[in-house]
Amino acid sequence: MRNSVEIEVWMKRNNLSVGKIQKELGYKTHTGVSNTIAGRDNLRRVLQLLVDKGCPVKYLDLPKNMGGQQK
Repeated sequence: MRNSVEIEVWMKRNNLSVGKIQKELGYKTHTGVSNTIAGRDNLRRVLQLLVDKGCPVKYLDLPKNMGGQQK
């Protein structure tokens, strides 16, 4: 299960916001970013950006095809 609270804490510590992620990825709205962080969606581009910026993967619960562990 994705740990959205820890992701948001990490984002705040690293001066990263949903809006900044949205703009960096070129999305028209923040919905996909928010839903991915909350665990309601698995947008690979959002998850990969978080990984690339250093978010601990233990918070992300990555899909198996992105290197996540099957539980």
